[in-house]
Amino acid sequence: MIVTICGAYRNAGDHLIGDRARALLRAHVDPDIVVVDRRSITARDYETFNSARAVLLTGGPAYQKPVYPTVYPIDCDKISRPIVPFGLGWKAAVNVQADQFKFTPAAEAFVRRIHKDIEFSSARDPLTVDVIQSLGIDNVLMTGCPAWYDPGFLGQPYRFEPNVKKIVLSMPAQMRPGVYDLMNWLSERFPHARRVVSFHHGVIPAYNRIGRGRAVEFIKFCMRAIRRGWGVASLAGSLEKLESLYGDADLQVGYRVHAHLFCLSRRISSILINEDARGVGQARALGARSLNVDKRGDIEPIKEAVERHFETRGEQVARGIAVMHETYPTMLRFLRSL
Repeated sequence: MIVTICGAYRNAGDHLIGDRARALLRAHVDPDIVVVDRRSITARDYETFNSARAVLLTGGPAYQKPVYPTVYPIDCDKISRPIVPFGLGWKAAVNVQADQFKFTPAAEAFVRRIHKDIEFSSARDPLTVDVIQSLGIDNVLMTGCPAWYDPGFLGQPYRFEPNVKKIVLSMPAQMRPGVYDLMNWLSERFPHARRVVSFHHGVIPAYNRIGRGRAVEFIKFCMRAIRRGWGVASLAGSLEKLESLYGDADLQVGYRVHAHLFCLSRRISSILINEDARGVGQARALGARSLNVDKRGDIEPIKEAVERHFETRGEQVARGIAVMHETYPTMLRFLRSL
């Protein structure tokens, strides 16, 4: 038995990570998988942890300053089995360098402790590896995100699609300068395509003050987008909706890392715009140009990236998919260590 501690709630991308992680574990480690919600760990869960071959910390940008105890509120003293990070990533602002980042003292002690008892941990990009290795920890492998690997598409080649019949613009977690201009430009660039804007946390991303404030901005944007001929997809909490929306797209352009990774894993063209270090890390991992959000709202670099995609017949997408293929043996090496 394997235990995965996950945190998939409203963000559809987190549901994709968990699903792909479990598929890898079932295929290569153990079909008996127990999922535990990281926000509601009970005394009975500790009994389950100690009956498992390993306890996997599975999820997205867990390596934040308070990874312990905020992200993973677990008592290591109560767990006798290895605690193994699986595909975890680093999260920071887009302009923060990995060598500038510091965990809180309690979080750093937690990261050091769990790495002492395992053969390898799994990191989803090179920046995450840098952050962990800066602590003097060497037993970390750059495996990529579990979302890189769709079992039905492993080994399949990428085929460039020059005729875009459906395009999806994945929206940022909060409104950013230039998003309106980007939507308007894509409307003019692909006038005959079916066009959809997607919200991974939902148009109302949370039912609190911050979420409601962001919803006001999103609803204003949706009204403008609908007038320009766009559909609106709210994907909150649904892997099925994510797969349905992007699965038949010809091109994804946008801010959501896991929209990008899902598309590449299905060999669908995608261009990622970075909101924070998560996107920067994926660009570095996949050999792509890093398109950071411009504070002035200048979308010229994004327009250039879209045009270059067509001029080169998807050269950057093909390179990213090749990196996924080349990295898969490293993911298998990690899984064998369990």
